[in-house]
Parts: sequence; structure tokens; C-alpha cells
Amino acid sequence: MTKIDERKNIIVSLKSNYGERKKGIDKRIQYLKGMTILDLVLTTFCGGIVLLSIILEPLGYEFFKWQKMGLLTILSLSFILRLPEEIFELKLLKHLRNISDKSDFLGIDKLNSDLKIIVDKLNKKLKYNRLIIPLAIIILVLGFIQVLSENLNPYWNYAKIPVLLFFGMIVIRFYNVNKKLNKNIMETEKYCS
Repeated sequence: MTKIDERKNIIVSLKSNYGERKKGIDKRIQYLKGMTILDLVLTTFCGGIVLLSIILEPLGYEFFKWQKMGLLTILSLSFILRLPEEIFELKLLKHLRNISDKSDFLGIDKLNSDLKIIVDKLNKKLKYNRLIIPLAIIILVLGFIQVLSENLNPYWNYAKIPVLLFFGMIVIRFYNVNKKLNKNIMETEKYCS
């Protein structure tokens, strides 16, 4: 097996959010583009409103009342959890398509081992998200109580802190993984061409 084939196997080992890859790579990329755009729009809309309500309420602006944000917070949580994984999968599938007819080059071993570490971390979602999952559960429970109690949840104001921590951790994790993944892909494609 060549090193480029080993790289392809590493990419294919990524567990998808949407099940097994039975369709061709181009159809899979097209489907993932659509889902990524949809989740990006919904995350930006829902998450933006939630963050605006948290930030603007202490300043005296009440365009969006925090007391009515229970359901929107739950929705933004579900959208933002999937979005980074979809983006990473889309990048890796495009990379797989780009290297499909390429050959080995000097230094591919190091790039392959780095990519394997990234993909292994992405596949171990529970272990890798040890801090994010408890925050998500706290936010979900408080959000459901807020929705079901018709805005009478006395603890809902305290949910702002876990929500901000949650969004911050997701963004920081996305930035770090995306930076490593982009560097690895660009290095490989630079030497492959």
C-alpha cells in the first residue's frame, strides 16, 4: 500500500454524522455542502439572537428578552454541535477527491501521522468533548424547564454563563482543529501537485 493510499484510508475512517458513505464522493460532498450551509445559517440566526439577548440585556436594550430564549437556546445548541463536524468532514472529502490520482512524496509520513491524530480525536467525540457535554446537558435541562414553566424558571438567568462558556468552547475547539486540518491539507496538496 502506498502512503497516499494510507492517507485515503485515514480520511475514510472519519465517522460521519450522517451514517455510512454509500453514495459517490461527489454526491456526498454536494449533500454535505447543503447541510453545512443550512446549519451555518440556522446557527448564525439562532445563536446570534441568543448571544445578542445575553449581551444587550445588561446594557438596557431588550430587543430579545432572555426570559423568552429557552427554545431558541436549545435549537442553537443542536445546530452548533453538528456544524464543526460537518465542516471538517466536508474538507476531508474534498481533500480525498483532490488526492485521488496523486502519488507519494517525501514527508508524507509525518503529514499522515498528524492527520491520523486529528481524525482519531474527531472520532472520539465523547472523550474529546468532556467539558462540552456537561455544559450542553445543563443548558438543555434549564432550557426545557424554562420552556415548560412558561418563563417562571428562577434559575434561567444563571444559564447565561454556561451558554457563553459553551459557545466559547465550541468556537475555540473549532478554531484549533480547523487550523491544524487546513495546514495539513495545504501541505499535502502543495507537495502532491
